[in-house]
Amino acid sequence: MTETNSQASTLFELVSRADLVSLEEVLSRKQVEVDARDTAGRTALHLAVLAGTADICQLLIEHNASLDAWTGQGEAVVHLAAKRGDIDVLRAVMDAVELNQRASEDKGKAVERTAASDNADSTIHVDSLTHKFKLSPLYIAVALAHVEVAEMLLTRYHANPNIVVGRADIHKGTRTVHVLEAALQHPRVVCRSLLKLLLGHGASVLDTSSHTVTESLFFMIMKRDEDALDIFAELDAENFKSAITKGLWIDSMRCQCALTGVINLGLEDTAFKLLLYGAPPHLDFKSPLEIQADSSPFRKKSLEIAQADYWQPILSAALFEMPRLVMELLDRGVDPNTQLTEHQARYMLHQRECRTVLDIVKSKLIELRSWNIDDESVYYEIRGTPEEAEQRVGKQNAVAELIKAYQEAEANLISLGAQTSAGLNLQEPLGPISQKFPERIQLHPPPIETNTQPLLSSQDIDPTKIRSVESGRQALLAACRDGNIALVKDLTLSSWGFDQELSPIAISDVSGYSQGPFLLAVENKHYDLARTIVQIATIQHIDFPNNQPSDLFNELADDNHSADSIKKASSQVNSTVTAKRIVADSHSCFAGEKRKDMDMLRFSIEMESSFPREQSDIERQTRHAWALVEHGDWPEAFEEYIKATGAPFRHVVSQAWSGNMDMVRFFLNPDRAMAAYKRFAETADFSSRKAGPDASRAEFLDAVEKWMDKRKNLVLHCAILSRNINLVNFLVSTHPDLLEVQSIDGWTPLLTAALHQRIDVLHLLLEAGVSPFATDSFGRNMLHLLLLSPGQGYIQEPEKLSSFLQSVDRSVLHQLLEQRCDESPGGLTPLARWIHTRPAANGLFTTLLNVSNLAVLERLDGRGHTLLHVVSSSSMDQLIRPVIERAPHVMFYEDIHGKTPFDHLVEKQLHGFIEHLMPSYTRNRKWQASSPLVHWPLFAFAPDYAGPTYPRDPYQAWEISRELAESWEPHRFTRKLVTNQQRDEIAVMYVQEQAISTETLLLTLEQVEE
Repeated sequence: MTETNSQASTLFELVSRADLVSLEEVLSRKQVEVDARDTAGRTALHLAVLAGTADICQLLIEHNASLDAWTGQGEAVVHLAAKRGDIDVLRAVMDAVELNQRASEDKGKAVERTAASDNADSTIHVDSLTHKFKLSPLYIAVALAHVEVAEMLLTRYHANPNIVVGRADIHKGTRTVHVLEAALQHPRVVCRSLLKLLLGHGASVLDTSSHTVTESLFFMIMKRDEDALDIFAELDAENFKSAITKGLWIDSMRCQCALTGVINLGLEDTAFKLLLYGAPPHLDFKSPLEIQADSSPFRKKSLEIAQADYWQPILSAALFEMPRLVMELLDRGVDPNTQLTEHQARYMLHQRECRTVLDIVKSKLIELRSWNIDDESVYYEIRGTPEEAEQRVGKQNAVAELIKAYQEAEANLISLGAQTSAGLNLQEPLGPISQKFPERIQLHPPPIETNTQPLLSSQDIDPTKIRSVESGRQALLAACRDGNIALVKDLTLSSWGFDQELSPIAISDVSGYSQGPFLLAVENKHYDLARTIVQIATIQHIDFPNNQPSDLFNELADDNHSADSIKKASSQVNSTVTAKRIVADSHSCFAGEKRKDMDMLRFSIEMESSFPREQSDIERQTRHAWALVEHGDWPEAFEEYIKATGAPFRHVVSQAWSGNMDMVRFFLNPDRAMAAYKRFAETADFSSRKAGPDASRAEFLDAVEKWMDKRKNLVLHCAILSRNINLVNFLVSTHPDLLEVQSIDGWTPLLTAALHQRIDVLHLLLEAGVSPFATDSFGRNMLHLLLLSPGQGYIQEPEKLSSFLQSVDRSVLHQLLEQRCDESPGGLTPLARWIHTRPAANGLFTTLLNVSNLAVLERLDGRGHTLLHVVSSSSMDQLIRPVIERAPHVMFYEDIHGKTPFDHLVEKQLHGFIEHLMPSYTRNRKWQASSPLVHWPLFAFAPDYAGPTYPRDPYQAWEISRELAESWEPHRFTRKLVTNQQRDEIAVMYVQEQAISTETLLLTLEQVEE
């Protein structure tokens, strides 16, 4: 069996190389089956038609190669010959097919030449259809612009010129197509040549089976306008005339004739030509019509549906902004008072109340005159450029011209006695109306200018002369600034003002977030006063037991305020805010941190710690500690928090992630932090713990030490994410042991920098001696991740990345470009992995392509595809030319399914048309006709605008490749088959990819469990 396979492989190899002498020698020995199949399901004759010469084909046929064999993809030799486009190969195959067919007929085995007879056992003939998309050889030749092949099929082998191919399947998005449509998709010269050829051999716009004109074919002819109209009018005059005068097409949304159809498509010039060719300007339904209806709802007759839904051309022209056509139709005798019914007007959006032609014209004029150029917006990239000005002028001129044309149509209609509908209210605007949103309401007023006058000293304030509560509060704050404890007591522990009519001021009334007497006293370092303020706030609270003796009253008492008077005064306040809340809300700790004042910080911590701790206090202090660790720049402050509260902290990677160099330095040398925690452990009360004070204290310190070292080895990774290049530089220079550390995903610092496109960090790490060939768990190197990192689909600075790649040593860059990863589908080089994102053909792509060895472009991935296979099968028309020009021979490299990149391009072109992917030659070069001119975007008025673009254009991709292929010498490149060794490598890559995916999944699950 192995020997048989080896001989078959030799046979296919000789055919692909077109080695006629060696092939004849092998066949003459009869040691190999001539109809043996390769792994793609092809016989040697199939491969010879694709890649060999006419002599090779003839030799195989003479050795009884089967002409009726089908490939694994459901194609016969006649289809492959039509694809190939080689006249000599086609002649060799078709002559043999005809002889074979006559022999079958002589034996009584003739079959009807219909699609139904096309199965694997039928006799192949000139009109055989492929199995998948039902394509005939003639259709293939026409769709691929093989004019000579199409001519030979028609003249010598009598192919059916009216054949309809394809398969109508709404679920798969495919349709049936007349062979004439295939001709209409090409550029003007080729299109006209093919149309003349087909029509000259009996092709017709009329469907021979239904004796009707297919809507899709007819309106494709209309779209080609000057490329096709005159040819059909001359060579298919009778059927063409019938289509434009009698044809009527009905679907669920509309009923249209030839003239209204082109109006709806926005083809005004074509509409004028149809009138010249004899299209009726008005349809009266009295003459015979050829009506095609998709369905008949409520069992209505087609004529009834047409009369109910049909819009007369003049109404369509008025609505679709063709005032010149309106006037032309009036000149041809159309009734100026032509009207719409309620039923016909149901689909209008902006002119729903209009019924007559004049209604629509007036409504359009109002819409156009209301348009305001200031409401138009452009892409940010061209704001303020001459390009924007050009687009704005273009739209202004277009609107002005349309207004002028509508005014002429309006005057013409009025002169002919046209009327507006009764009760229609069309109010003319006084000028352009802005559609912009009103300015946003300002929710917050602008800040009031601060008073720059110097503050009065509290020493000058007499509490008995203060006249208002607000003045008293300001005096209290001044006293806190100056440390005037006597004035503070006068205002808070007794009545004040004239005749002592004002009650004591509540500390809580002038306190709040980051403000108040306590904070002012602390900020001005009046710590004794701050303690006094806390005491005053304590006794002013409503829940303070005034009826019981307390040391606080005695502590606050002095010569001017007795304990009893203080007790009486505080009972008048009844504050609902506790002293603890006042201290916490003052955020006095922040003041100490901001000033880096250790005494102030210690005092603030002492005051906060003097109150009983609750769960909310622990959570607040924890958040504060975390924020200080991540964003603070004063490690000594954190030491104080540790000593006082045993402050928790996030491990060192969090500080590195936030780019905090001060805290990273502090935690990388943990002696100071551990000393602070030991100090806390000595003073903290562990007696309530089950394990006992000593054991609990030891457990606490052990947990702190372990946590301090937690993920310490990833600090450089996190520093890279912080974008703090100084921190990265510090870690690289002081901790070289971190340079090659891998994360759980296998990412070293170099790969982390590549993941996040930190080009400056990459330079720094490479200069520090990091290996550029590090890979992660999927085998991805830094270039894989630079071009496409997980979760990020674009490159932020392509020019900067291109410059970096050019600075890398060329031998290193070549190795990186050739390195494969195990990411699905396996065996992907950096360029092959990136190509799946459809990158732009910019300087970065050009740089990578130019520095890549040919081996990179020749290599097969885990699916058995080269990079050019991926570009071709995805119709990346922007990348086709540069990739082919870099490695033209790869266009004829087969994948494991026997398809070359050129085969993929050909099939995408053939099948894309069946799947409704229309070439640019069949599309309107303007913005959507259904959209009013005022709604067109500004870019639609750019001089180079060529109509809406589409993400996939298989025709353009095929057109580029065909142009390049035709520029090469015949047989310059031979078809390269996939070897058995390559198949084994692909199988191994697939197994590795599956194993890596499974291992990664298990590792992720373990992480989740932890």
